[in-house]
Amino acid sequence: MEAMVELPKSPYIAPRLTLRVGVTGHRPHKLESVDTERLYDRASEVLHYLASVTQTLQRRNDALGDAAPFSSNQPHLRLATAIAEGADQIVTDAAVEAGYHLNLILPFPRASYAQDFEGVALEKFQGIFDDDAVQSCTELDLGETPHGRNDGYLAAGHLMLAHSDILIAIWDEKCADGLGGSAEIVNEARLRGVITVLITLDGTIKLWTVPDIAVDPLEEGDWQPINLDNDDAHSTLAKQVEKHLALPEPVHTAHDDPPLTAGLRHFQKETFYPRNWACGYNLLRWAFLPGRRFSLRVDNGLAREYQESWTETGQAAEKIGGTPFRNHLDTHLRARWLGADNLAIHYSHRFRSAYIANFTLAALAVFVGLLAVFFWESKTAKAVFVLIELAIIAIILMTTWLGHKRQWRDRWLDYRSLAEALRPARLPLLLGSSPIRPFNNLGGNPNQTWIAWYVRASLREITPPTAVIDTKALQVAIDVTLGEEIDSQLSYHRENARQLHMLDHRLETAAEVALWATIASGSLYLLAFVLYLQGWQLAADFYKPLATLLGATLPVVGAAIFGIRATGDFRSAAQQSRRMVSELEQLEKSLNARRDSPDRPTIRRLLGQVSLTLSDDLRIWRLIYSERELTPGF
Repeated sequence: MEAMVELPKSPYIAPRLTLRVGVTGHRPHKLESVDTERLYDRASEVLHYLASVTQTLQRRNDALGDAAPFSSNQPHLRLATAIAEGADQIVTDAAVEAGYHLNLILPFPRASYAQDFEGVALEKFQGIFDDDAVQSCTELDLGETPHGRNDGYLAAGHLMLAHSDILIAIWDEKCADGLGGSAEIVNEARLRGVITVLITLDGTIKLWTVPDIAVDPLEEGDWQPINLDNDDAHSTLAKQVEKHLALPEPVHTAHDDPPLTAGLRHFQKETFYPRNWACGYNLLRWAFLPGRRFSLRVDNGLAREYQESWTETGQAAEKIGGTPFRNHLDTHLRARWLGADNLAIHYSHRFRSAYIANFTLAALAVFVGLLAVFFWESKTAKAVFVLIELAIIAIILMTTWLGHKRQWRDRWLDYRSLAEALRPARLPLLLGSSPIRPFNNLGGNPNQTWIAWYVRASLREITPPTAVIDTKALQVAIDVTLGEEIDSQLSYHRENARQLHMLDHRLETAAEVALWATIASGSLYLLAFVLYLQGWQLAADFYKPLATLLGATLPVVGAAIFGIRATGDFRSAAQQSRRMVSELEQLEKSLNARRDSPDRPTIRRLLGQVSLTLSDDLRIWRLIYSERELTPGF
C-alpha cells in the first residue's frame, strides 16, 4: 500500500460514534392485508428513537472534553438493506427520512436482482442508486449454487447482519418458509447477539431480551413489548444500545482512572516513537545470536511500516472497491494498526531492556561491592566501591519504579493486543463483511475491555465497499490472506522459534559456564590452600581475594542469566511459535486447495479460522508474559 498522505498526529484516532441498523422482513405477498403506513410509522418511530439514544451518547461523550473516547463529529447513522420489496423498502424509506445513510447489500449483481422487481417497484429500485443517502452498494455474485437464488438471499442476509448492531424485523413470528427468509435471519441475529427489534404485522413493537446467564438465547430469551413514547433514556432498548456502543459507566463517573479505562487514557496521550534508546534487548541478542547488528539507538520501524506495510492489501482493496475503498481502509484501519504497532514495539523494548538491565546491574553491584577485597586496608577505596554499589542499586530501584509507574509491560501487552486484533480484520473486510462480534473481550481480561471497545468502534466506521463480490474478489482476498497474513506470520514464527530457541539455549549454556567456573575457581583455591599447608604461602595469599570475588560473583551472574531467561520465557515463546507454524501451514494448504474454485461460505469460514488461530496465539502469548513482572533482579 502506498504511504498515507499524512501520518496521523497521534496513534489514538478517536472513532466516530456509528450506529449500524439492519432490516429484514416479509415481501408484499405477506403484507397484502396489513396497514403498511402503520408499519412505516412504527419503523420511523424506532429509527428516530435509536438516533436520539445515539445523540445522547454523543452529548455525554462531548462533555468529557479531551478525555472523550469518541470524536466530536456528529454520529453516523447507517442502514444496511437489501431494498427488497415489502419490509425492506418500508424501513429504508423511513431511514432516509430520519437522516440515515444507506449501505445497499444486494444478493445478486444489480441487473440480475432487478428481475425481482417490476412496474413501479422496478423504477424505484433503479432510481435508488442515485439517491444521496446511498453510501455504498455491495453486490454478491455467488455463481452457481445448490439452492439457486435462495443462497443469494441467505448470503445477503448474513452480510447485512455483519454490518448491523441492531436489526429491525417486520415479521409475523412464524417459522421460516424457505432458505434466507425472515425467520432464519431473525434467528441468526439473535444467536449473534445483535439487538433485535420486532415490528409485528399489527404494529406492536417488541424487543428480544435474554437473561445474562442464558445458555441458549433462542430458548431462554423472550419478546418484550415496548412503548417508545413512554420510554426514557434508561429504557431496556437504550441500555442495550449503550452496551453495544459506549464504554462502561466508570469512564463517565470516576475521577480516578480505574484499571478498566486507565489503558485508554494512556492511549489517548501517546505520541509516535520513531526510535528509542532502550537497547538492552538488542544488546542481549547481539551478544548471544550470530549476525546481529547492534546500535545504541533502536529503530522502531515507523518510517518503514509507514511506507511499505499492507502493500498487497491496498492493491486488493483497489481491485475490489476502487481507490475510495483503498483509502477508506487506509484511513480507518491501517492508520490505527500503524499506531498500535509502533507503540507495542516501543514499549516492548522498554520493558525487555529494563528487566535485562536490572538483572545485569544486580550482578554488577555484587561484583563492584566485592572489588574492595583487593584494597582491604584502604577505607577510602572501600567507601568508593560502596558508593558505586549503592548508585547501581539506586538505578535498579529507579528503573523498576519507573517501569511500574509508566506500566511498560502492560502498555506493551495492550498495544500488541490491539495491533493484532486490527491487522487480521482486513481479511473479512475485503469480502465486504465485518469482523465485529458483540462484546468480544480480547484475552478475557476485564482490564482489556477498552481494547475490545476501540476495535469494535473503529471497525463500525468501515462501510462495505461499492463492489461486486464474485469469484475474482474471493481469489484476491485469498491471495492477501496467503501473502500478507499467513506467509508473513509463518516467516515470523519460523524465525522467532529458531532465534528464541537459540537464545534460550545459549543463555542456559552461559549460566552453566558461570557455575562450572565457580567450581573451577573454588577448586583452584583449594589447591592453593594445599600448597599453603606445604609452605607455599604466596599462592594462597595471592589467589585468596580473587577466589572470594569469583566465588561470590559467578553464581550471581548465573542467577542473573536465569532471571533473564525466566522473565523472557524464551522457551515457551519458541514452543508457541512452533505450534503456530503447524496450524498456519494447515490453513495455507486449505486456502491453496480452494483458490481456483472458491465459494463464499467456505472462504468465509476459512478466513474466520485464520482470525481465530491468530486470536488464540494472542491469548497464549499474553498469558505467557502477563505474569512476568519487572523486578529489581535480586
